[in-house]
Amino acid sequence: MIVLFPRKYKFKKQHRRRSKQSQYEVNYIAPLLGFAGIKVQNSFRLTSVQIEASRKVITRQIRKKFKSRLRFCIFADLGITKKSSGVRMGKGKGNIHSWCMPVKAGRILFEINKNFIPINTIFKAFSLVEKKIPGKLKIVY
Repeated sequence: MIVLFPRKYKFKKQHRRRSKQSQYEVNYIAPLLGFAGIKVQNSFRLTSVQIEASRKVITRQIRKKFKSRLRFCIFADLGITKKSSGVRMGKGKGNIHSWCMPVKAGRILFEINKNFIPINTIFKAFSLVEKKIPGKLKIVY
């Protein structure tokens, strides 16, 4: 299993990051090197549970022999705090509840080397990932 939260961090509780939609920040995959990937169309927050679910779906589809051809371009490093129910207002910020990553439009989430894996397998895996992640995604190759 992949570690889905940072081992060390400078500050225990962080501020929320800005999640403005940027049209100029576009990450490109390298089509000449033979990569296919998933690109985000709108801005949203991606939790560590959603990242793990999509990783399991992809590895199940492409099987163990192609697992080394998969590359993750995301990591949940923003701690989300939450106070327990029944606690009165004030008295500071709550404890870390979960981890997430704010994703902007144009970001590449996953990459697979399509020279070694059949393209229909890649499309099937990415279409299953689209069901696990909230927001609009686009398959780029």
